Amino acid sequence: MRATRRTLLKGSVGLALTTIGPLTVVDTAAAANGALSFGDAIISVVDTTIRSTELWAEVPVKLNAPTACTIVLEYETLNGNGTIGAVPGAAAAGADFVLARGFLIFQPGEQVKLVKIRLVRPLEAGKSIVVQISDFGYPLFGLAHTAGEVRSSEQPSITASYANDDIPLPPLPSHGSEVFSDRLLDRDFASDSGFSPNGAPCWQSRLATGRRQDGNKELGYYADPALNPETTVWGIDPATGCRFIQAEHHENGLSDGQGGKLMPGWRKETPFRFSSALLTSRTLFNRITFNSYVEFNVRLARIPGSWPGLWLLPVEPGWPPEIDVIEAYITASPQYRDDVIFSSIHWKGERGPDARGAAVPLGLVEEGADLFSRFNRFGCLIGKQQIVYYLNDKPYCAMPNLVGAGPWYMLMDVAVGGPADEPSDPAAFPARMHIAGVKVIQF
Repeated sequence: MRATRRTLLKGSVGLALTTIGPLTVVDTAAAANGALSFGDAIISVVDTTIRSTELWAEVPVKLNAPTACTIVLEYETLNGNGTIGAVPGAAAAGADFVLARGFLIFQPGEQVKLVKIRLVRPLEAGKSIVVQISDFGYPLFGLAHTAGEVRSSEQPSITASYANDDIPLPPLPSHGSEVFSDRLLDRDFASDSGFSPNGAPCWQSRLATGRRQDGNKELGYYADPALNPETTVWGIDPATGCRFIQAEHHENGLSDGQGGKLMPGWRKETPFRFSSALLTSRTLFNRITFNSYVEFNVRLARIPGSWPGLWLLPVEPGWPPEIDVIEAYITASPQYRDDVIFSSIHWKGERGPDARGAAVPLGLVEEGADLFSRFNRFGCLIGKQQIVYYLNDKPYCAMPNLVGAGPWYMLMDVAVGGPADEPSDPAAFPARMHIAGVKVIQF
């Protein structure tokens, strides 16, 4: 899991780029005519006309070409020339239309989505309603946006020729073979070396490169209770019987074991006052490849400033590539949506590290989706051409396989800081990830 930053110029959806060292920001050229761009695709709002007797408008949002990635956009209707929008359910006296806000999800191959607007009364000549679309990805990047208009006309609207595209993502296959599963309940389930005292492989409590992520500007040190006795890091929850890992706050900082303090490399004036938690299957199971389905059954904690993730790294040293099954950037901002996760891929492009990802409101995938009060099964199926992401067996996102066959191993972590920002209330920690189980199925 690496911090992803996107800089958005006017009329442009920026590229997501990640670095293992200092954070990198990429500027992308603005698309023509104020449209949004996503890779080679241009996203635009089609100006629409309706007749003076109509009380509904359907506004097409279209891509000039299909993409191989899931794209998530946010739309909202705004007051236009001489019009006033009413909040849904509120008194509509003097209003022309009902304000609307929501999301459009373009799955691979789709090019058209319709935004529906309900009018309170027929739209008069000379008046207009504005439909604005924005790239959605809070809190990683600012929003670029573009807009179109609805106007009154007695001429037939060109939008009559548009219809919602609906290309379903592939369902999870059946009849695979389970090649790995673990509830992580063994006493010696994890260690610094990735091997238990009897020499058997186990989960490893650190990255292959060490116990810190300075390039992400993280505030937590990836601790192991055997090496950092002031930390807890993991345990068994008596209420559920499940393993948990946790990020913790340490007011006086983490000891380096030699009378000093552990210091972040990117902010050396203050010690690590948080410990993070991480488990990898690098030594335990590292044979994930084409046609492997990887699933994590977890429950997260809503602690602002924490950054839980479920991800895959290649056995071969070096970065990228990487597959992020989910990342949750938990903040104290009032704009924070607690059903949003980010799924992405990172690969080595022609100009260096590159990435694609989608921030997906899971409430659109499963009614009542809740990351924090119940367990959810997050998975990804690695195909030769496409990687598909699943929530409780429901596909919600897909990316082209630009990362190859692997082989891969699994990582689960609760980081602190980075794109989730500084914790607003350190006393709210620990930030736990409860783990009901992990499995890999080969198809």
